Amino acid sequence: MDRPDHTTRRPGEPPRFLPPGPPAPPPDAAPATSPKAARRPRRRRRWLRTQLPFALSLLVLLPLGMGLPWWLERRTLLEQGAMPPPPAVADGSSAGLAGSEWEFRGAVTGETGGEDLPEGAELVDAVFIVTPGDGQASRLLLNSCEIRAVDGRGRVWDQTSEYSMRQLPEEVGNTSFGCSDADGEAIGVDTAQGLVATFLVPEDAVEGLGFEIRVDTSESPEAPRPAAVLFTE
Repeated sequence: MDRPDHTTRRPGEPPRFLPPGPPAPPPDAAPATSPKAARRPRRRRRWLRTQLPFALSLLVLLPLGMGLPWWLERRTLLEQGAMPPPPAVADGSSAGLAGSEWEFRGAVTGETGGEDLPEGAELVDAVFIVTPGDGQASRLLLNSCEIRAVDGRGRVWDQTSEYSMRQLPEEVGNTSFGCSDADGEAIGVDTAQGLVATFLVPEDAVEGLGFEIRVDTSESPEAPRPAAVLFTE
């Protein structure tokens, strides 16, 4: 029997009588992926294509849907006469409102009667003369007249009673609850009544301050139909 030749192998080569080893893996072999993992990106892209338009429509329609009930309620209140429309800007210093003639005589600042003001605040007195044209206009003034101060930035101030102890002329009417004469009674028909509305506002609001007057135009409790006029200096 022939013997294996162990003398003719090359340097570094294992003996030929040993069994061959496993083959070396190919270089840079990529790991195998499962079919489920391979299908996942395609499924995600398909979901984006089908659901993205719906998601975008929600982003657009949701704010509209939230604002629509408020807009419908506001329109209903305006039609029923339960909410005042935007004020009409007076052309000059006089304007008619709910059967009465109003005249804006101007605004006075700093007349505190010796009392101190809060830091950064100013006291403003708006002077008006109002003349009701008939009995209904007189009653509307008594029951619903309201005067507010407004500025160009949309800020609003109601009247203050903190300086009501100041000495004012006896004939000045009352504007705390409606607009009345000095005795708190309805202003007489065709009677020119002086009124002073007092406001405590920030110093930066004094320049360009306006005054808004609101009065109901109907004596119906269900539909008072308020109206407003704005006087600017």
